[in-house]
Amino acid sequence: MLVALGVLIGLGALSWFTIDSSAVIHMHGYASGNFGIADRDVELRWIPMLILGLFALRVVLAHTRARVERRDSAEVVEG
Repeated sequence: MLVALGVLIGLGALSWFTIDSSAVIHMHGYASGNFGIADRDVELRWIPMLILGLFALRVVLAHTRARVERRDSAEVVEG
């Protein structure tokens, strides 16, 4: 798990320093009833960070699931 998270952190740092901060995408606003989102410019460098963050979440959840299953199977053998 630590190796996978380290690789994701390295890729995140590489993408952060490679993509220029002036590169932006204009997001159009949306309004419906009581809910609304204003127009805004989003820096392009945040998109890879979001994707890599989702991969990191998946790695942590898979590791946690494996740890819980390992603990449960040990309890079944003992009990």
